[in-house]
Amino acid sequence: MGGIITRESYEEQILNGPYFGVPGLDENDQVLIHRMPFGQIDNPEVFYKALGLSEVLKEGKPIVVIFYPGKDECNSTGLTEGNTKFYQKDQEWLAKNIAKKGGYGPLYIYKNPSGLEKYSGIMTWAPDPEGLFEQRFFKFPYPCRSFVVIDPSGNYRAILGEFPNSQIVDALKKLEKSR
Repeated sequence: MGGIITRESYEEQILNGPYFGVPGLDENDQVLIHRMPFGQIDNPEVFYKALGLSEVLKEGKPIVVIFYPGKDECNSTGLTEGNTKFYQKDQEWLAKNIAKKGGYGPLYIYKNPSGLEKYSGIMTWAPDPEGLFEQRFFKFPYPCRSFVVIDPSGNYRAILGEFPNSQIVDALKKLEKSR
C-alpha cells in the first residue's frame, strides 16, 4: 500500500504471505507484490484483439492466458520424456474445465522461448503480442509461469508465479460470480 515496513515483516510476508519481493524505484528498496491480483481493466477488447479473438469477445467468453517468462530455476525441471503423458492429460483436463466454465483457452504466450522445446506436442506457445500482457500483468519475471483470466467486461483475476491448474478454474468461477 506504499508504506514502509521492517525487513523482518517484509521477509515474513514473502515466506508466509501471498507476496513476491521485487525491486523498487530506489536500488535499495524492495516492494511487495500480491501474488493474486484482481480488478478491472479498461478496454479488454485490446487483449482479445491482440490474440485474434474478436469472435470470442463477441461470444462473451472469458479468456485464459498462461504466461511463460523464460527459462528459470522453477520451470527448467520437471518435464521429461517419462512424464509427458501426465502433462498431456493435465492440459486436456484444463482445456475441458475451462470450456465447462464457459471460458476460452488456455492460450500460451511467452516473453522468452528458451526452454519451451520440452512442451512440443503438448501445448503451442506464441510470443506475447507486443509485450502487451507482460506490460499489464507480468511486469517482473515471476518464477515458473503465471496466468490471467480476463472477461469481456474487463474483470480479471491472476496468479503470479507457480500455480496449480485448479486455480485457473477457481478464477473462472469467481469471475462468473462477479458478473
